Amino acid sequence: MIKKNQFALVFLTLVTMLAVWYVKTPTQAEKEDTNVPVVDVIETGRLNELAKMREELINERNDQMSVWNEVIASGDASAQEKDNALKEKEKLSSLTELETLFELEVINLGYRDSFVEVNEYGVEILVVAEEDSYTSANEIVLMAFNYFSEDYGDVVVTFKDASNIVNS
Repeated sequence: MIKKNQFALVFLTLVTMLAVWYVKTPTQAEKEDTNVPVVDVIETGRLNELAKMREELINERNDQMSVWNEVIASGDASAQEKDNALKEKEKLSSLTELETLFELEVINLGYRDSFVEVNEYGVEILVVAEEDSYTSANEIVLMAFNYFSEDYGDVVVTFKDASNIVNS
């Protein structure tokens, strides 16, 4: 009999605590009423526009990887086709990782944000900075040549102000 009473008392205490917590938490309307400015950066401090560009690029590459996964899983594909698909999949995965790491390298140089994409034209690097300079661009280009061991073509560095990226 005592155990049932103890259980009921613990349960009642728990329900009471949850009710107090629920009443004390602000509602959605109260949260919206606060005059907190909307900041256009994600939690890492990077611009949402560049994060969206990175996400779109990753989604495109994931679509391509799913095509290669189908080739690898296919019973009709030859061993050579499966091997080629596996190599391409690994190459694309490695390339995406290199791009992301190089973005961080550019940010570590003191720039606010960056976006790096390797495509059929070469390596395109977008750097978010208040001002641009030839020496800074040359430094980034040399870093890119050293960072990307394979020959991906031309390296293009573009400097843009954060407001230009948000408005484009």
